[in-house]
Amino acid sequence: MQPVAPNSGSREKSIWPMFVGAFVLFVLFAIGVLWMLGVTAPGIHNEEATRAAERYEILKKINAENDALLAGYAWADQAKGTVRLPLDRAMELTREKLAAQGEPRPAYPLDPTVPLGSSVKPGGLAAPQPQAPPFNAPAAAPAPAAGATPPEEAP
Repeated sequence: MQPVAPNSGSREKSIWPMFVGAFVLFVLFAIGVLWMLGVTAPGIHNEEATRAAERYEILKKINAENDALLAGYAWADQAKGTVRLPLDRAMELTREKLAAQGEPRPAYPLDPTVPLGSSVKPGGLAAPQPQAPPFNAPAAAPAPAAGATPPEEAP
């Protein structure tokens, strides 16, 4: 049998139809995705907008309650006689109380000889510092008994 020689006049195949076909498929896919988003998007966005509006209403309600607590008078514990004051009024009362006390003073006597940042506790007592364990020297080798002969060395 004779081997068949390749056809010397064969034409080369073009790859352009493959690129055109892939582009057409991509465009069809993009159109399908846009159509699906257009069909489903309004329902999702309306639901999310509704939920967001509900959350804003809850936030407004909470902020209004907090503002009423900060700006109004009320009983905190009527049995103990504790009241809730507006924040501005509470700061005024605190300023008046501190001004009536005079100059600020330390809660304990200060020792001017102790440097700042030391381990001295309030009141002037030094904080206990950890101590290193005592060093015990190893025991010396026992002395040979009197009259004993040293062992002989092997040759």
